[in-house]
Amino acid sequence: MTEKEVFEELMHRIRCLQDKKQKVVLVGINGIEGTGKTVFCSKFTQYLQSHQINAIHVSIDGFHNTKEIRYKQGRDAAKGYLEDAYDETAFADKVLKSSQDKQPVFTEKIHDLETDELLYLEPIKLTPTSVLLTDGAYLFKDIFLPYWDLKIYLKTDFQVALQRGIERDAAILGGVEQAKEKYKNRYHLASAMYIHACAPETKADIIINNTDFENLVIEK
Repeated sequence: MTEKEVFEELMHRIRCLQDKKQKVVLVGINGIEGTGKTVFCSKFTQYLQSHQINAIHVSIDGFHNTKEIRYKQGRDAAKGYLEDAYDETAFADKVLKSSQDKQPVFTEKIHDLETDELLYLEPIKLTPTSVLLTDGAYLFKDIFLPYWDLKIYLKTDFQVALQRGIERDAAILGGVEQAKEKYKNRYHLASAMYIHACAPETKADIIINNTDFENLVIEK
C-alpha cells in the first residue's frame, strides 16, 4: 500500500473513534528504535490536519528524565534505557490523563534534552475533537495502555532499523561505529527486552510493516 492509502485507512478509524468517544482521541505509534516512528507520526499528523482534523503531535522526548536518573544504571545500560529514560508517570498524567478531563489540556514538555533542564510550562487547552498522536519505543507498557484509543505498531526487522538509526544518528553519536555500538548494546537490546516483557504486537490494534517505505503492509 502507498503511504496515502495507509493514512486514509487510519483516518477513517480515527473519525469513527471521534464519533463514538466525543473526547480527545489518543493515538500511540510504537516500534523499535530506528523504525521510522517519528517521521511516520509527523507526516500522519500533517495529513490529518490537511483534512480538517485538529491533530497534534506530542513527542514523548519532551518527557525524558534528567541525566542523573537516565544514566543511574550506566550510560550504556540497555536496562537503564528501558526503565529510566522517560518520566513515564509525568507523561501519563500531564498528557494522556489530563487530555481526558472535562476541560482537556496537555503539557507539551517537562524537560529540555539539550540543556538537561526541567521545564515548567503552562498546559495547553484542547477541544474535545482534538487528536493527540505520540510516537515512542515503549508506549505499550502497562502504565500507558489504559489511555490509548488507537495503538499502531510499526514493524521493521532489527537489521533494517539498525541501518536507519545509524544513518540518522551517526553525526550526534560520534560516527558510524559509535552509533552502531549504541544501537546494538543499548537501544536495540532495550527494545528486545521490551518486546519480551510487553509483547507489543499482541497489544496493537493495527500493525504496519514499514520495512519498505514505498510499499507499506497492514498486517493486522
